[in-house]
Amino acid sequence: MAILDYIVNSPTPVSATEITREFDMSISNAYKYLDDLYRGGLLTKNKDRTYVPSFKLVEYGSIILKRINIRDLSQPHLVDLMVKTGQTVHLVVKDGNEGVYIEKIEGPNSLPMLSRIGMRMNLYATGFGKAILANLSEQELEEYLKTVKLEKRGKNTVTAPLELKKQLNQIKKMGYAIDNEENENGIFCIGAPIFDYNKKVNAAVSISMSASKKEDPVIEKYIFYVKDCAKKISKLLGYKD
Repeated sequence: MAILDYIVNSPTPVSATEITREFDMSISNAYKYLDDLYRGGLLTKNKDRTYVPSFKLVEYGSIILKRINIRDLSQPHLVDLMVKTGQTVHLVVKDGNEGVYIEKIEGPNSLPMLSRIGMRMNLYATGFGKAILANLSEQELEEYLKTVKLEKRGKNTVTAPLELKKQLNQIKKMGYAIDNEENENGIFCIGAPIFDYNKKVNAAVSISMSASKKEDPVIEKYIFYVKDCAKKISKLLGYKD
C-alpha cells in the first residue's frame, strides 16, 4: 500500500529501480509488489516497464464519493468541539449563493438561536459563510458579489463589496473568520473552512456565542479548536495540504 501511495502521488511513471531506492528493498521484491498491484488492476504497466495508477482507482474513488456523508463523518469532531467550547456548533454546506445548516449541536453555554437543520443562511455576514467565500476562486467570488446584494443584517454587517473583499483576503491568510454581530445582534461566531480532496471549499464549521464574550482570553483557544475541527474533517474528505 505504501508503494501504491507513492506511485499515485508521483508526477511521472515509476520504475522498479526507483521503488528499490525509495523503499530500500531488493529489485526482486520491488518487482513482486509491482506485479501484485498490476495483476490486481491497480497499476498500468507501460512498454518501458514503468508503472502508473490505473483507472480502476478512479472507479473506486467515484464509488467512495457517492457513499461519503459529510454529516456522519463530521459528527465525532463536532461533538468534540462542542465539549471543548461549550458553545453551539454548526456544520454548513454551500448551496448556490447560500449556506445550509446540516448539523447543529447545542452546548451547555449556548444562547437561544433561530438556526435549525435545513435552514438557509447568507454567506457574506456569517462566520462560516465568510470562511467559505474567502477560499473561493477569484472568478467565483466576483460572480457571487455581482449576484448577491449585501444587505444590512446586524449592526456590524459589511455591505460594501470592496471592504468585504479586503476582509476576505485577511480571512484566507488567518484560516478562520469572525462574525462580530454582523448577521445577528448580540451573536459572535468563529468559522473555519472545510476542504475536500480537490482542495475545494464547499462547507464550513462554526461556533456561536454571546458577543459579550468576544474579549474573553479563551477566544484564542476557541479559534484553535474551530480550525482544528475543520482540518480534521477536511482530512476525512481526502484533503491534503
